[in-house]
Parts: sequence; C-alpha cells; structure tokens
Amino acid sequence: MSIRKTGSFMTVSDDGRRYIVYIYTNFIKAGTFDNPNAVLEGMKEFRTSNGMHVNRIEKGNYKIVQTGVILTSDDVDAP
Repeated sequence: MSIRKTGSFMTVSDDGRRYIVYIYTNFIKAGTFDNPNAVLEGMKEFRTSNGMHVNRIEKGNYKIVQTGVILTSDDVDAP
C-alpha cells in the first residue's frame, strides 16, 4: 500500500484564517496475472498544510481534529 497527495482545496475558518487542505489517497496493490501492477484507490485522508488531520463533516464543511476549528469551503475541488 502507498499513499500519495492527489489534490488540494482552499478553506476558511470562522475567524477568517485561510487553510489549504491536502487530499491524500491510499493506493492498494491489486495485481493479477494479467495486470501485475494494478492498484485500487482506497481511503482518502485530509490534512492541513502543516500536517493536522481534518475530518469531513459534509461537502464544504470540515473540522481540524487537533484544534476543533471548523472550516468551510466553496472550492470546486472540495469533496
């Protein structure tokens, strides 16, 4: 299994601070005889630019786990 940064989106907190949230995707080896290098996309993780974990509440609403800060986003790339 490997993890790669696969995207990012801009968010803002209630006090106006901007945060970039990075999307990291886990890739699982799923090779077969026909395709030995096949991988499957697994779980996604969200982290701020300084590494804090972010939970998705719903599309456009997120929460930084370590601080409890609520983030919102209208970025088209936000999941």
